[in-house]
Amino acid sequence: MTKKRTATAITLAVAAIGLTGCAQIHQQVGDAWSVTYEVTVDSPDATPLHDVRYVGAETRGAAPETHTVASTSTKATSGANTTWTHESIVLAEDDASVRATPPADVTASCRVLLDGKKVLIEEHGGLGQTVRCAATTPKFG
Repeated sequence: MTKKRTATAITLAVAAIGLTGCAQIHQQVGDAWSVTYEVTVDSPDATPLHDVRYVGAETRGAAPETHTVASTSTKATSGANTTWTHESIVLAEDDASVRATPPADVTASCRVLLDGKKVLIEEHGGLGQTVRCAATTPKFG
């Protein structure tokens, strides 16, 4: 009985290592999107954002993870709004998301763009409310 359990444990360990290796290979060579996260606020001045979180990899082949920025601020773009942006890498058919909380006296909106152009999702929040955008990236093709 002990030999059978040992053999089963070894088989499971080899399978787990194989799956981990496959995930790493997929990160290296899998289809990936350049994703732009945007959070825009209704203020013409740089505005602080709190609890900013986004999902992705910083470089091709790196493991995707949730990144948290405790505090950052928007930058002037044009007109009456300012925007925070970040570029990330997200594999095809994986989750892409961003969230941020503006000050109590402004509203925020968010967008997730593929290759800096195609809007995957856009959401708008209320005064001082956390805004969230989450979507699954499409297949290549």
